[in-house]
Amino acid sequence: MNTAAFGWVEVAIGVVGMVLGVMGKMSRASVMISVGLLLFGISHFVSRHWYGFLNDGGALIVLFGIGMSISLMFRQRRQQKPPRD
Repeated sequence: MNTAAFGWVEVAIGVVGMVLGVMGKMSRASVMISVGLLLFGISHFVSRHWYGFLNDGGALIVLFGIGMSISLMFRQRRQQKPPRD
């Protein structure tokens, strides 16, 4: 599969994730990850000058979304545990 095909797949996943986020079906962290994937996909179709900028920006947003997901998991786990006596 060439890079243009990967770009289209990433753009499609990003758009679907953003639509689901607007509809309220996904968490903010997942929407952040889909925005990062959208930037990854767009970076396949732009000139070499913008490729690095969009790719790095997408990576930063994906990492931020993963951090939000991990934080949410730990927060939910802390709320579910009964307090120690």
